Amino acid sequence: MWKKITIVCVLLMACVQAKAQFEEGTFFVNTSLTGLNLSHSKYEGTNFGLNVEGGAFVVDNLSVLINFKGEYVENGMDETALGVGARYYLSNCGVYGGLGFAYKHLSNSVNRKNIVCMTPELGYAFFLNGTVTIEPAVYYDLSFMNCSEYSKLGFKIGFGFYF
Repeated sequence: MWKKITIVCVLLMACVQAKAQFEEGTFFVNTSLTGLNLSHSKYEGTNFGLNVEGGAFVVDNLSVLINFKGEYVENGMDETALGVGARYYLSNCGVYGGLGFAYKHLSNSVNRKNIVCMTPELGYAFFLNGTVTIEPAVYYDLSFMNCSEYSKLGFKIGFGFYF
């Protein structure tokens, strides 16, 4: 019983602390490691990537962002992407849902492809202090071209900085 009460109290404190960070006019920058993907793509091998995104809250709980992603894929096609999107933070406690669009350039020694993807994501901003977060997220890159070959489900974890 005491464990449950303690968990509820900790979650409530996290919600109160996070409230001020999701207000209109707040800026944020997030750097994430990506590449822990579950993929439908026949081109994927072991991969490692870096995602950098930044944005601003245009109204309370709603942010717009831009992002850049670079990913190395062993025995496959490397990826460079530039995108835009939005996030909505639920109940001022760090849970967020996002939707974006990305223009991707895929390449290896033989092939080059340019594709457009829709990228929904679901994540959580866990505050370490008033301005720094750890942000795990699950995302899906839905390719508009050859969906079965280039779409992928992935996981990323990053650090967010709120100003």
